[in-house]
Amino acid sequence: VRNLRRALVRARGNGRMSPIVIVVIIFLVVFGSVSMLKPSPRQQRLAKLRIDAIKLGLQVKLETFKVDSKKTGVRDDIVGARYLRFDTDIKSQAIRWCVVRQQGWEQEGLPAGWSWHNQAAMPDLLKLFQYIEQLSDDVVLVEVFDNRSSIMTTEGKSSSAETINAWVDSAQQL
Repeated sequence: VRNLRRALVRARGNGRMSPIVIVVIIFLVVFGSVSMLKPSPRQQRLAKLRIDAIKLGLQVKLETFKVDSKKTGVRDDIVGARYLRFDTDIKSQAIRWCVVRQQGWEQEGLPAGWSWHNQAAMPDLLKLFQYIEQLSDDVVLVEVFDNRSSIMTTEGKSSSAETINAWVDSAQQL
């Protein structure tokens, strides 16, 4: 019994931690907290995309577009980043048209998977169809008013500020 007790005491140590173990634990705690503050590669990519878009004159907002499901049949609210350009020379703020990448009741002249959400002024349907066909899969909404145009996107890896800028400009011309 006595030898067993001595063996257990030697195996457990003397009840104190080695200074090396303490230094390693402190290093890991400090390094872990600093690394948690560093943005992920996805966050870095999105920040660059948004800053580049702002440099091109677009406004960027993260928002939820509330759909009017009773009127349009579009069921789900749309969450994404809105890239928006204002024309300050035009005072009218009337909506011209809005299309969403969801099933709804009105789909006339639109590619499969797209629906009208609002259409006060009907654009040239052939040009609109061609325009929508060239949009990437992460674009979920296109909205055009007299004084502004915008797209909402989920900001996939294929998105670039130059492409988004061109899409916003093209939408205003329809």
